[in-house]
Amino acid sequence: MTYQDNPEFKLDFESKMFDVNGNTLVDGAEPLRYYSYVNISNYHMSRYIAANAQNQYSAAGITPEVINAICDKMIQSVNDRKITDVAILANNLKYRTKYPVDEHASLRMAMIYTFVEREQADKCENHWTEWKLQKILAEPEAYSFFLPIGMELTPAYSEFLQEISESSLSQRQTMLQTMSLNMSEQK
Repeated sequence: MTYQDNPEFKLDFESKMFDVNGNTLVDGAEPLRYYSYVNISNYHMSRYIAANAQNQYSAAGITPEVINAICDKMIQSVNDRKITDVAILANNLKYRTKYPVDEHASLRMAMIYTFVEREQADKCENHWTEWKLQKILAEPEAYSFFLPIGMELTPAYSEFLQEISESSLSQRQTMLQTMSLNMSEQK
């Protein structure tokens, strides 16, 4: 589907780093553009279902991948009789529920409601959401543009909108790293 010049869609953001295929933008190449519906009632039901699922993870402050990684570490720690490590990991999970706002979750929400060329508007496919997420994480201007949009679209974060800043997200990341036992990725 072509979104450019389609009156049902509006251009939200044009990349200065990537082309429409996600490669480094060079002169003469078509830039990667992000679109959304002009009328929010036009979104396909699959987008609302994906957004609802994302909101549930957002409310928990953790993604399924991180939950599984923490649980694997906890099981290993129990098997190794490292009870202190289990307590650290349990506190990590508790901290995430107390301070649930996660930038990746916010950005995923923004990507659920945003389209790029070649993506179909009538279904929500996770591989497109993750592809778009990787592109905006690599482009600081896109990151700054989409983070507040994702937070506004995430009902679980509405009570935190006034108190969230880049420094609070950074403090959350630092705190979680101290409770991670060298886990390879914190989201």
